[in-house]
Amino acid sequence: MTDHPSAFTAFTSTLAGIPKGSYTSYGKLAEVCGVHVRQVQAWLRKLPRDTQLPWHRIINSQRKITEHPGAALQHQRLAEEGVLPGENGKYPLGKYWPDCEQQRANRHK
Repeated sequence: MTDHPSAFTAFTSTLAGIPKGSYTSYGKLAEVCGVHVRQVQAWLRKLPRDTQLPWHRIINSQRKITEHPGAALQHQRLAEEGVLPGENGKYPLGKYWPDCEQQRANRHK
């Protein structure tokens, strides 16, 4: 795992760029930032409680919220943005970033 400053900058700017009403996975964020998924998890854990970064938009690869102390708040924040899990507990693929950006662009062609 790396703690390289440019990777952390990529992490914070990518996280900040995930649009309201969308979500991504730990793995996708790690891929975009060029780090291991565990590094993303470590950075998320170290964010200040009052961060303005949308940490709640990161869920696991099964499209579910991982159990952690802030899981209820994460669910609430996603719901406030109109991102709700289906009956199977999974969040809709149509809200998955960055794939949802491509889908929106294709609809407007």
